Amino acid sequence: MYIADVLIEHPVNPLDRPFSYLCELPISKGIRVKVPFAAQSLVGYVESVAETTLSEEELEEENGYPLKWISEIIDEKPLLNSELMQVADYLSKITLSPKISCLSVMLPVQFKPSSKNGVGKKYERYVQAVDRDDLKLTPKQKACHDYLRELRRPIRLKEVPYSAAILKKLAEMKAVDILDVEVYRNHYLDIKEKEGWPQLTLPQQKAVEGITNELKHKVCLLYGVTGSGKTEVYLQAARKVLSQQKTVMMLVPEIALTPMMVTRFKERFGPAVAVLHSRLSQGEKYDEYRRILKHEVKIVVGARSAIFAPLENIGLIIMDEEHDQSYKQDSAPRYHTRDIARFRAEYHRCPLVLASATPSIETYARAKKGTYELFELKKRINNQPMPNVTIVDMAKEVSAKNYSLFSRTMRQRLQECIDQHHQAILLLNRRGYSNYLQCKDCGHVVKCPHCDVTLTYHKDEHVMKCHYCDYTTAPVTTCPNCHSRAIYPVGYGTQKVEEMIQKEFRNAKVIRMDVDTTRKKGAHEHLLKAFEKQEANILLGTQMIAKGLDFANVTFVGVLNADQTLNLPDFRANERTFQLLCQVSGRSGRGENMGNVVIQTYNPDHYAIQSASQHNYLAFYQKEIQYRYYGNYPPYCRMVSLEIRGKDEIIVKDRSQQIAVYLKNNATHATVLGPAPSLIYRMNDYYRYRILIKYKNGEGLINALNTIHQHYNRERKEKVTVMIDFNPYTQI
Repeated sequence: MYIADVLIEHPVNPLDRPFSYLCELPISKGIRVKVPFAAQSLVGYVESVAETTLSEEELEEENGYPLKWISEIIDEKPLLNSELMQVADYLSKITLSPKISCLSVMLPVQFKPSSKNGVGKKYERYVQAVDRDDLKLTPKQKACHDYLRELRRPIRLKEVPYSAAILKKLAEMKAVDILDVEVYRNHYLDIKEKEGWPQLTLPQQKAVEGITNELKHKVCLLYGVTGSGKTEVYLQAARKVLSQQKTVMMLVPEIALTPMMVTRFKERFGPAVAVLHSRLSQGEKYDEYRRILKHEVKIVVGARSAIFAPLENIGLIIMDEEHDQSYKQDSAPRYHTRDIARFRAEYHRCPLVLASATPSIETYARAKKGTYELFELKKRINNQPMPNVTIVDMAKEVSAKNYSLFSRTMRQRLQECIDQHHQAILLLNRRGYSNYLQCKDCGHVVKCPHCDVTLTYHKDEHVMKCHYCDYTTAPVTTCPNCHSRAIYPVGYGTQKVEEMIQKEFRNAKVIRMDVDTTRKKGAHEHLLKAFEKQEANILLGTQMIAKGLDFANVTFVGVLNADQTLNLPDFRANERTFQLLCQVSGRSGRGENMGNVVIQTYNPDHYAIQSASQHNYLAFYQKEIQYRYYGNYPPYCRMVSLEIRGKDEIIVKDRSQQIAVYLKNNATHATVLGPAPSLIYRMNDYYRYRILIKYKNGEGLINALNTIHQHYNRERKEKVTVMIDFNPYTQI
């Protein structure tokens, strides 16, 4: 008899411990089992198994209660290998999250403990001839049988060029075998492999050799301007790693970038590539994950969660656009992909490549210091020039009585681009039709009833939405405050801009790409392929179009409002603005024709905007690193954010003040800022206060945070919860 310690499926802090169950046979760590828990039957992971010589009665006497038996063993083999179980322990430790939530975030939904969605293997009917000469067949039957015999392999039933009636009769005569063969669902069947490898430039060659010559643990920064050929470095580095019988993990920050990266890798490595991202169907995810488990693939390409793929013998991990905030998980467990990538690279003793045209300040500082190895691609492929950038001061446009969203320069350049049969990309980082609805008579703004934010009007669906809690309602026609009917939309969203472009520009054909147009499976690929085929001459979208896209016919990029990210109350606001402007500018002029960019702003002299217009990362870095130094921000310190939330406003405020006092008394080497109301004070009916902590030595702080976490989250002794976020990427 054996005792198994099982983590049950509820990812709540009070149940964050293993529960003991009996089993007749030894089972492996990481296997899923069904167990009775209270009055329920739950699924959990086996944490450990130990043999016992005690009887059930003796165990009951020892524990004070009878141990129950495992009711079902779900898996033959563990879904998570020993390394990934260690990753779960590490993730739980660095995020103060329940271990079961860490295990769950590592698996596709089909494999998560409570998953009972019925997705399983897919089978297709195949037919194969049986070698027999004693058959009496009609001419047509004989022709069919001879055809199948000559193939000497099974063939899909629907591909046989003979009728179903003939095949049925042959099966009855046992002249053929009908087989159910498992087939994988493949979302990328139309990608054809290409032969040959491009000649690398000298800087590319140095980067590939520097990364792969010695496959030992190191962190490298590949810093290359937009269009400098970073992707080719990834591909040829992967080729060298595969030649040493190792595997490769290729990460991109957003699903929008996945199709293009998948295409590049599938063209070079074909079926050796598996793809993991959230827009695959459940069946496709299930199949891709099992292909990895069966060691049928050598490369995994995917977004953030792909870092948890059960890939073994890893020889290289690459993070494209390493600076991107999409790599940070904003719900529990709040991890940064870079931390997990570093852990796995150290485990496999392999290189981790962080790559970007606009590296994060922290990453570039480590490269400058020598902590990371630095490889640079300073010029575009074939010495193509960087695009010309024009900054338009929108205050001067208003002075000139131009109140349009489009400056005169923007309007002229965009129309010229269309007239020359080129393509353009327009960036507006706000989806929806308008920012909000407002009453002309009293000034009342329509807000979400659950959050302290305005509702965004979406004209195509004729609804108002909260982009924080997903509350949706019909547009109001009468002011709730003064009952006036003078309600009108204020501001611009991508839907409204699309409408304006089609009205105001000759021969404009627009593809809009934002969260609303890319909800459906395959929408990203469909829209990007349509633009690639030049079915439209303008790609309008939010920040998802700003990076990674490579279209030779794009000669113009327009940024409609560069100040949107600049004005956020966040110490990374300048950095994010610079990165966004550089990345989107880099989409222009990647083909034979010169690229042009127009940036509209009310802050034309700001160093982030000026540096971006000159494609000068070093100038921006030198300014920004001074600001970080004097303000004591990363990389000169580490940060933790505490969000105290609850439904009773007075209790939330009181407990926030108590927590701040406790931290100031017990985390003596840290700077505690706050508490203060969160930028969005009420979200989804929860009041929220925030405390920010800056520290260098976290020893005393970690103990204090663990005490707070134990009291408020695990023991639940208060009417508030405390969200603890290390290395926070949002201040809302």
